Amino acid sequence: MSSSPPVRSNWLFAILLMAALIFVVLSRVPGWAGFSAIVRAGYEWALLLGGVALLLGIVNVLWLHMRRIALGQRDWVLSLALIAMLIAVAGAGLLSPAGATSPLLEWVFDAVIAPGQAALFALLVFFMAAAAFQYLRIGRRGGAWMLAGFLVILAAQTPFIFAWLPPESAGVADWLLNAPVMAALRGVLLGGSLALLVVGLRLLLGRL
Repeated sequence: MSSSPPVRSNWLFAILLMAALIFVVLSRVPGWAGFSAIVRAGYEWALLLGGVALLLGIVNVLWLHMRRIALGQRDWVLSLALIAMLIAVAGAGLLSPAGATSPLLEWVFDAVIAPGQAALFALLVFFMAAAAFQYLRIGRRGGAWMLAGFLVILAAQTPFIFAWLPPESAGVADWLLNAPVMAALRGVLLGGSLALLVVGLRLLLGRL
């Protein structure tokens, strides 16, 4: 008896999810333009709920780190720095008439956030090199073809290597990126989306 309300709510959520998916698909089919208004309203509600969820997440982060500071737990100084930065950035955006385009916020994004993102993306090079060393080996089955494709795409995307290649390589690299690579990427994204939808429905309906 106690498990019936969660199951009913899961069924209701699954039905709403499938209905939203059907509306989105039909809104992109010619002749079903009437669903565009419904989908647009759904997007607006999703943005509103996303904003509320973000606000609740910020409150949760503040509560957890304030509790860590109050209890004197490990690395409470980092929690204090996080709260101070959060209050400073939020205050700069709320108190400035320019809002999100205030000079202080632009400086924070340009001088702190952007370099941090660039550093994280730079680390991806070493991660990809380690992954290539582990999996793109010629001794593995199909490893030679994968290694050759990896080197071609890497050379086409690296400026100082591309300058030494013949001009015909630009057309080959563009064709590889626009035809087989993009086709495989779209197939992976479509398959991953369908798999995620199926797994989500199975979890909601309690069949895993």
